[in-house]
Amino acid sequence: MDVNEAIVKTLEHVGVDHVFGGSGQVNGSMLLALKKSTQIKTVIIRNEQAASFMACGYSMFSDKLGVCFATGGPGEFNLLSGLAVALSDSLPVLAISGYTSARDRGKGALNESSGLSRTPDSPKMFNATTKKSFIIEDPATTCDILEEAINLAYEGRPGPVHIHVPKDVTIAKVTNFREIKLNIKPVLPKSAEINAAAAALAKAIKNNDQIMAILGYGIIRSHGEKEALALIDQFQIPFTATMDAKGIIPENHPLCLGVYGTSGDPGANKYFDSSKVVLAIGNSFAQNATFAFKPDLFKGKTLIHVNIDPHEIGKVYKPDYSILSDAKPAIIALER
Repeated sequence: MDVNEAIVKTLEHVGVDHVFGGSGQVNGSMLLALKKSTQIKTVIIRNEQAASFMACGYSMFSDKLGVCFATGGPGEFNLLSGLAVALSDSLPVLAISGYTSARDRGKGALNESSGLSRTPDSPKMFNATTKKSFIIEDPATTCDILEEAINLAYEGRPGPVHIHVPKDVTIAKVTNFREIKLNIKPVLPKSAEINAAAAALAKAIKNNDQIMAILGYGIIRSHGEKEALALIDQFQIPFTATMDAKGIIPENHPLCLGVYGTSGDPGANKYFDSSKVVLAIGNSFAQNATFAFKPDLFKGKTLIHVNIDPHEIGKVYKPDYSILSDAKPAIIALER
């Protein structure tokens, strides 16, 4: 099989059943490989930007790897907007695009984006909008690169990855094809962090201190809606949801405070002001939720922050207690 046939077979192996992209000079063999697939439906678009956003939506609602593809140069650059969304919204997406053959780079080849001879530098552009960008220079590395890229898309805080396939490599033979191994491990909380945060919550409940929960989009990504509701009900904690987590718990719930922040409900903002303990789960303290990053927002309060990404913890506000974890297992641990 050739490189593109190996890619399609790998996508089938990891459960992908829809891909999104357009035709072009370099990826014709990709379309031919997809045509042979009985599992994958290929959705042809008129603009590659749509393909990247479709891949985001597919990943968000199916929990599968979103896949988009494009020819090199102008076609692949249209993918960048959707990949930027996938990066910020923690969506595992794989983008595949064409690339100039090694022998033609630096000569101004059609759709060249090597960064040589005043051509756009697409490797740098994709590295800036994904977790990592790869180039398959040797067909023998195809499965290794696919394995690393797809595992990386799911590792820790999920996000997009990208693979360049040079024109001369697309139809090169893969003589060492193998099924890739997925080694996706959930980010689980450390018992010491859970115990410290749980003790702080227990103390606040015992002292009848006012507690408020801020529920973020991370709970949606980890499918922890039921667990969040159970935590809220068990300890009777009034809550608000971030803008991108609205509806995570029905807003007619008796403990719902509405929206908090710059564009928030007066009641929610007032309740926050008088709260002594704030439990923030799966959120990153966005500008509109913090009154433009108000420096003393948590002055006089105890902040407990749960997030899957170590960079998010302490990025804006240093928590008194932090839990590095996917939201769902952290909530389950706190309930116990």
